[in-house]
Amino acid sequence: MARLYRRDSSHCQPEDIEPGLREAIAAHAEACSLGDVLANAVACCLTVSTRTYKPSLRSRIKGMADPDPEHRTLALFTPRWLVVTVTRASTGTTVLSARLDGVTLAEHSALIARSPRNTQLPEDSGVSITAQWSGHSETGSYHVALGDDADGEFFLQALRRAVTEAKQG
Repeated sequence: MARLYRRDSSHCQPEDIEPGLREAIAAHAEACSLGDVLANAVACCLTVSTRTYKPSLRSRIKGMADPDPEHRTLALFTPRWLVVTVTRASTGTTVLSARLDGVTLAEHSALIARSPRNTQLPEDSGVSITAQWSGHSETGSYHVALGDDADGEFFLQALRRAVTEAKQG
C-alpha cells in the first residue's frame, strides 16, 4: 500500500522552535513537573508531514478523513523525558510527554510484520511509542512521525540509545 504522507525531518535546536510552540512546551512541562525540557534537550527534530492522497468522499462524510493537508510533529528528549508536539490547523497544538525509562519503541515495519495477513497497513516512517503519557492513567501508543531521511534516522537512533540508557540507569 502506498504512503499516505511525505515526511521531511530536520534537526533543530530548542531556540529555533517557534515562540508559540516553545510556550506550549514550557506550559506542559510546568504542569507535569518535567523541569526545563527546552534547556535540557539532548536532541530535537521537526517533521513536516504532507498528505499525499485525497480522502475519499465516504471517509470525509463519516468524519474519518484527515482534514489537514499538512501537520508538524516536533519531538525532543532530555536524559529523562520525551516530549512530542503535533500541530494541525484543525485542532491546534497537542503536547505529550513520557518518561524515557517507561518508553517502548516499535518501528512501523515491525507493526506491519505483526499485523494479520488480511490487514493492509500503508507504508510509513516514524516510530510507534508505547508509554504512560503524562496526564493519562493508562499506557497508550502514539505514532511519532519522522522522515526516513538522514535527520529523521539520526533522531530515531539517538532516541533508541537514550531509552536504553534511561532503562539501564
